[in-house]
Amino acid sequence: MNDLAHNSFPVDGVVFAWGMNSSGKNYEIPLDEITEKLDDPEQSMWLHLNLSHSQVQRWLDKTNLVPERVVEMIREGVTRSRLERIEKLDDCLLMVMNDFHQEFGFKEGEATLGTLWAILTPRLMISLRNKPLNTTDKLRADLRAGQLHPHSAIELFHELIDLRAEYLRTLLIGLSEKMDDLEEMLLKGRDIPEHENLGRIRIHCSRLRRQFAPELVALHRLQKHLPYWFSAQDKARLSDDVDLLSFLVQDISNLYDRAKVLQDEQAAHVAEFNARNLQVLSIMTVIFLPMTLLTGIMGMNMEDLPGLKGSFYEVMMLMVAAGSLVYIGLKYKKII
Repeated sequence: MNDLAHNSFPVDGVVFAWGMNSSGKNYEIPLDEITEKLDDPEQSMWLHLNLSHSQVQRWLDKTNLVPERVVEMIREGVTRSRLERIEKLDDCLLMVMNDFHQEFGFKEGEATLGTLWAILTPRLMISLRNKPLNTTDKLRADLRAGQLHPHSAIELFHELIDLRAEYLRTLLIGLSEKMDDLEEMLLKGRDIPEHENLGRIRIHCSRLRRQFAPELVALHRLQKHLPYWFSAQDKARLSDDVDLLSFLVQDISNLYDRAKVLQDEQAAHVAEFNARNLQVLSIMTVIFLPMTLLTGIMGMNMEDLPGLKGSFYEVMMLMVAAGSLVYIGLKYKKII
């Protein structure tokens, strides 16, 4: 990977380019100077590219900056969470990460997930995405505002992981506050206004857990096979990243369980409410049953029916026999 073929760099597909060095100097690289900076061995860089751009796709096929194996994985459209060492190339690390789409007008707590490809070498980080993503946009905004001063591409990678974790933590805090409000309403005996809210929270937590739990496992695997160019400080910071992601994944699971318990409690309250209503109806039926029976019997007019004149007691016996047969049948079927 020392021979870097990047003469035809896809300027039109570049979203952002940032340069940094060991002295802490940070600056945005003009697009027409990217090729020159790539040739500087003392220069660390971050290139953020639009993977949906055709020029970027053609450049990936030709450049020596990105290993062929990595290009094949990107071309195949890897979408599952994965973070692993490229075994045959000790100076390259591929990350397929989950990130949140940069969307406007979406409801709080309903951010959708996208895929971010990141290729990390000792002095270069290349990130690729199909649609705008929250973390990368926030990272470049912080760099432009002078809030971050990374010294290397590896340090910039850690900043990317931290920003994504912070956004996920903010999202979970919002969901937790919603859960607190719903639990308080239920404890006070009030009905939850929208029962489907709990269902949406459960589904959202399930999706987050399904996406980030495998990534946590991959990070643990990465810790056991770190590239040689990871310093002791980088290893310690990666360990902190793993601990934070473990806490967030556990928090997602806790929110899912809380939503499930709350849904069960709401269902129990609804069942109890229906049972009380049925009990009232049953009591009213029992109260009016003798009246209904008397009016039914006294309202029978058998005087004009052929063969039934003066047969009041015979009809009563038939009614008692019919009722007894129904009762015996219900007992036989073990219904009562």
